[in-house]
Amino acid sequence: MRGETAGMTTARSLTLADAAEVCGTTKKALERRAERGTLTVGRRGGVRVVDVAELLRVGLLASDAQVSVPRPSAPMDRPLAVLARRVAEADDDLTDLRAALVSTEAALRRARDESRVLRTRLAALATGTQPEMVAETA
Repeated sequence: MRGETAGMTTARSLTLADAAEVCGTTKKALERRAERGTLTVGRRGGVRVVDVAELLRVGLLASDAQVSVPRPSAPMDRPLAVLARRVAEADDDLTDLRAALVSTEAALRRARDESRVLRTRLAALATGTQPEMVAETA
């Protein structure tokens, strides 16, 4: 369900997201079991929770299993992860743009050199003199 947080987990019950993690299944699979009536879930503060005893009853947990409740995530964990990914993508983009800039600057230098050679030849033709032999740069 929307708004489900790890903060709603207690020693006796787990949110569906936490229960899925502990049981090695998905939250959606637990929701489907609840819809079919094969898993009894409750609500606490608008969040769907399931008792550890219920997970044992339906066989999702072994009776000797140690249930370690997942660490409650800080409210900023997800936004920070998204921000870190965006910064990494921006860094990759910046690297690509710098490489493109170096290539463009080199092409501009070549174009200016070629333009200088052509202007010299044009001036020589306009004055009717023999153009000076200028070595072209490759």
